[in-house]
Amino acid sequence: MSRLRLASFAFATATVLACLNAIAGEVVLYSSNTVDAINAATEEFNKKYPDIKITSVRGSTGAMMQRIKAEAGAPKADIFWSGGFSLLRLYEPYFVSYSSPEYANLSAGFRNANNLWAGTNAHVMVIMVNKRALKGDPMPKTWSDLANPRWKDRLIVSDPEKTSSSLATLWGIQQTLGDEPLKGIARNATVTSTASQVFDGVAKGEFAVGMTMEYAAQEYVAGGNKDIEVVYPSEGTFIAPEGMALVKGGPNPAEAKKFYDFLASKAAQEMLVKKFFRRPIRDDVDTTQVGLPKAGSFKAMSVDDVKLAADQPAFIKGWKEMTAAK
Repeated sequence: MSRLRLASFAFATATVLACLNAIAGEVVLYSSNTVDAINAATEEFNKKYPDIKITSVRGSTGAMMQRIKAEAGAPKADIFWSGGFSLLRLYEPYFVSYSSPEYANLSAGFRNANNLWAGTNAHVMVIMVNKRALKGDPMPKTWSDLANPRWKDRLIVSDPEKTSSSLATLWGIQQTLGDEPLKGIARNATVTSTASQVFDGVAKGEFAVGMTMEYAAQEYVAGGNKDIEVVYPSEGTFIAPEGMALVKGGPNPAEAKKFYDFLASKAAQEMLVKKFFRRPIRDDVDTTQVGLPKAGSFKAMSVDDVKLAADQPAFIKGWKEMTAAK
């Protein structure tokens, strides 16, 4: 082979390899989201980026955070999705700042001031009621109603130490209503380790009422379960954003930023509300098309994630003492 042909071959080979490297990629996603939501997000993302593979690892929010912390010396994850802002704040050193172009479209208060995380949707906390399981008792309309002894062993909540949405709700109740309603709820409640056991238990009629997320309860209503009613407590419900963050030192930072931008995009949030009733945090996405009431049509209070993060250890200790005393 002549020198000219050899040089041409080498150049062509290098060009092909460079192109392959340019279009091929991977994102390692750690997530506490549902398999269905992860698969749907991956499918939608790959319509735009077909050559980027999403490899997901699922576990509870707490377990994923501990794993990110343990791997900090040699990170394996690129991005985490989804967890409450107060929990993300506890693991702040393991995230990297990123100013997404999608931030301009997010509602106020749904991203970290230092751009270490941002919301993907908002969990509105509600009371999920199985009307058949009420057995003639009046439907609860407030958080305080759940402290009534009639709900003893008929109320289910998820463990606030393991579930950030439950932590935000129970802490919010204490902050706004005081210790007595919280003590009554602790006396009445069956505490479960996962959020899914709450809405599954109420849907099956094993429990009359549960404290859960709007989207989870709404899925049963939309699915035709006529026994289920969603109650937005009149004292005010709590809005707990579900967040995402880029892992510091992740192996695929460029690809991870693309997935991060996608999760904050209009396309992703429209898909998540249409398929899974996840309330968007963008002002340009309609919720009424799937039966979710407009923001502002019910009383809602945002959770101060800075204060919650600071209060969390003492609150969890107090909650455990309340549940042990019942």
